[in-house]
Amino acid sequence: MKPSILALALVLALPVAANAQGHSHKGPNGGELVDVAGGHAEFVDTPTEIALHLSDEDGKPVSAKGATGKATILSGGKTETVDLAPTGTKLAGALTKPLASGDKVVVSARTADGRKIQVRHVER
Repeated sequence: MKPSILALALVLALPVAANAQGHSHKGPNGGELVDVAGGHAEFVDTPTEIALHLSDEDGKPVSAKGATGKATILSGGKTETVDLAPTGTKLAGALTKPLASGDKVVVSARTADGRKIQVRHVER
């Protein structure tokens, strides 16, 4: 197979591979809702905060007590890490500036019972 055809096939396959991790749609807080082990995680950002709202498989909010997490933000070629702390039914952390269009965010978290959560987001 020619290298250019192989490269095209890989580029076309990337969106399919990305969606294979779990589907996402709009959540009750207006953010991106992603299926994770044991329930859902909803990524929401405001000009001052990043939050990950947690819910069970039925969509009912669950306590974030004992959960930990961090968000890694890639913006304009620079990387920033935001620690996320439990607040009610979400993990939240303060932003030093609002997310800009094209900024990439990866949230890695662990619930109190040890389940790992990873959410990827590209700001629109």
